[in-house]
Amino acid sequence: MEHRTTEHAPVELSSQLVTIMTTEHYNLRMALSMNDTEITGRASLFVGAVSSALIALAFVGQVSHLGTAFFVFGLVVLAALVVMGLITFQRVLESSNTQFMYARGINRIRHLYLEYAPQMWPYFILSAHDDVEGTLTDMGVMHSSGWQGLFSLAGMVAMITSVLFGSFVGLLLAAFGLSLATTVSAGIVAFLLSVGLHQLYQWRNWQQLVRDLPARFPSQPGH
Repeated sequence: MEHRTTEHAPVELSSQLVTIMTTEHYNLRMALSMNDTEITGRASLFVGAVSSALIALAFVGQVSHLGTAFFVFGLVVLAALVVMGLITFQRVLESSNTQFMYARGINRIRHLYLEYAPQMWPYFILSAHDDVEGTLTDMGVMHSSGWQGLFSLAGMVAMITSVLFGSFVGLLLAAFGLSLATTVSAGIVAFLLSVGLHQLYQWRNWQQLVRDLPARFPSQPGH
């Protein structure tokens, strides 16, 4: 990825400017914390709904002896959970991108601090660079890779949603009397297809974010 830097004239850090930047730093940190709370809450709500639905599905299966009522109830519940999973995935992905934006803003402010106090560099643990590597490091991702999307919260939601989608496809085929091998195979294919589409969408969304928010202070050798 090509990083773009912006030339800027030195600014005298008056007390007013220091107050402005520290306030912005505080606001970004608070927004980051609130965003993290929203992501956790949405993911917890989704996982809780899945757990409750599976318990109810098992209960209906026992009562109906895996009859027509089980298939009808199971298909309706699984379809609803898949839709809920897609909505949760989209919102968690948006919130994760917002977190990256906030973290990049904090790194830019930290870079400003070190521009005027470079002697303090050894005492800063977090990065002062706003490129992808520096920002992700501050977010706890020490070694990013192409598989990173699977390890994110959005990736977890995508995985659960894909399992639900595969189960829905398998149950739908079973309701029409197809063999166990056919339903299981179709469910696995549906699961893998769903995972692939989720990851592709997440990757394209990430690339768009990086293009729309270019780095101004990329990492330099020796820092």
